[in-house]
Formats: sequence, C-alpha cells, structure tokens
Amino acid sequence: MKEYIDTIPVSEAFESGDECPFCFMERAAEQSAIRYVAGPGASYMEPNVRAATDKDGFCVRHMKKLYDYGNTLGSVLMLQTYMAGLLQEFQAEAENFEMPPKKGLFSAKKQASGKDACWKRLQQRVDSCFLCNKIEYNMRRFYHTFFVLLKEPEFRQKVEQSKGFCLRHFARLLETAEEELPNGQREWFYGTVFPLMENNLLRVKEDLDWLVAKYDYRNAGKPWGTAQDALQRAMQKLEGLHPADPPYQDK
Repeated sequence: MKEYIDTIPVSEAFESGDECPFCFMERAAEQSAIRYVAGPGASYMEPNVRAATDKDGFCVRHMKKLYDYGNTLGSVLMLQTYMAGLLQEFQAEAENFEMPPKKGLFSAKKQASGKDACWKRLQQRVDSCFLCNKIEYNMRRFYHTFFVLLKEPEFRQKVEQSKGFCLRHFARLLETAEEELPNGQREWFYGTVFPLMENNLLRVKEDLDWLVAKYDYRNAGKPWGTAQDALQRAMQKLEGLHPADPPYQDK
C-alpha cells in the first residue's frame, strides 16, 4: 500500500494498538493545534491567527489545556484581545437588553425573540472554540481518508486487526459512511465493523469484571492479565478520551 502525506496519520493510527484509532488521531490533532496556536512558532502573534482566536475564543476544555501547556504570555495575549472584543459585544447587549415580561399564571411559554435571546448569544460565545474548529477540520479529513483507503486490501487488514473504536467515533464513522462509503465496500464494512466493535466491547467488559474481582482477597495472588488499566480503557471505549494522559505541555 502506497503511503501519501494524507494517508500516513490514518494508517499509523490503525497500527498504534489504541482502543480507538480515531481517538489516537484526534489526540494528535489536538496537540498539534495547541502547539500551533501557543507553541514555539508564536503563531498567536500573527494578525490572521489572532483575528481567528478573537472571533472564536476557546471552550472550557481547551482553555484548561492552554493553561496546562504553559505558555502564560501567549495565553494572556490571546485572552486580552479576545476579552476586549467580548466586552464591546457585552456592552452592546446590556444597552439593548429588554427585560422579559412577567409570566402570568396561565400564560404559555414565550419563544425568545431577537432582542430577548441574549442568553443564546452568550452561550454561543461560551461554546465557540478556535481549537475545536481546527481539530474538526482535521477529523473530517481523517474520516474521508479512511473511506478512500478501504479499497486497499492491506488497509482493510489493519482495520480487521485493530481494537475497534470508541462509541463516540464509531457513531460518527457510521454517519460518515452514509455519504463516503464506496458501494463496493459496503458488505465488507458493515460485516466487519459491527463484529469488531462487539468483540472489543466484550474484551474490555471482561477486563473490567476481572479488575473488580481482583478486589476480592481470594484473587489477590492471581495474575492481573490485561485488567490493570481496564478503567482507563473502558472510559476511552465509552466516551473517546484518554483519562490517564498527563497534561500536554510546552517542551
């Protein structure tokens, strides 16, 4: 199978042994995005990057990851100009805000109008995130490349030998398949991924069972097998995260 610059991350993810290759790719994309915006290249000083971070800001999860990364000055500069723009918006919201009318005892719930939907616009600000958008751009490419690679027997073998997917990424894989899956791969794809998921969910469940059983003093001397990290792997299998990862920091 020939490797190209856009196929290498997908191919390597399916060789990684991770509980979910898309989690593996997502973590790499997230770290790359954090390094891009706050790393040694100081892209946050470039006008186009700062304009984008001023527009989108950062969600709560990525704000914490930026803090953990350790570039205090970079984070301060980005938040300084972001908050300047946010303050202007908030002042306009406060000036134009109209108090909702009192609710009568039998009045129906009133739908928010353009003027009294201040909370919606504030929530959009809270949810918006430059890093989420950058990661999502890469994830769309990874899913597309996955379905392009299915024509390669060697790649299909890598999928068959993988540990399946987390539920979050599996749901999206099925959704993307409705548009991206080549007709010639439909039988192989659906006939492979569902047994693959079931077998690996069962594997993780059995490790969880043995981890619980090891708390019984009668099993104290018995071998752990593959159960010692079952909690972390189960959390990843269910929600698509790496809970045991240390904070990603500037080297």
